Amino acid sequence: MEKASKENHVGKIAVRAAGVLVTDGRILLVNHRKHGRSYWVLPGGHADFGEPLRDALVREIKEELSLDVTVGPLLLVHEFLAEDVHVVNHAFRVETKSAEFRVKPDKVLKDARWIPLDELDAVELLPPIARELRKAVENPPTNTLYLGAV
Repeated sequence: MEKASKENHVGKIAVRAAGVLVTDGRILLVNHRKHGRSYWVLPGGHADFGEPLRDALVREIKEELSLDVTVGPLLLVHEFLAEDVHVVNHAFRVETKSAEFRVKPDKVLKDARWIPLDELDAVELLPPIARELRKAVENPPTNTLYLGAV
């Protein structure tokens, strides 16, 4: 199977898996720099063709942060629309045995930090979902049924 590149997503809908990793009232975010702009996102990335979202999330977090995670329930789904991209994000709760990470910088990924949940409004989070993210962490949805690849 041919691995999809990020460039293949331009002008198409891209599916992304994101991890919501929270410990001690802090959430792990990664810093991206692209087109002269610096912003924060949930760690994760695009699923390759034929790759289940949970597998993509485990792979992406391992590649970006050298963290082994266990993927839990789906917390929220949101879309990001821009001039050249349409991304459908699936944010899953994730757990890890260690809060220690090591950033593997690349063309876009530059840093990662634990951000206190009550300070999410102070960072440029893309898409701007701080309120909804806090709500999903504090009171996880109980009616979401994610079947995965069936």
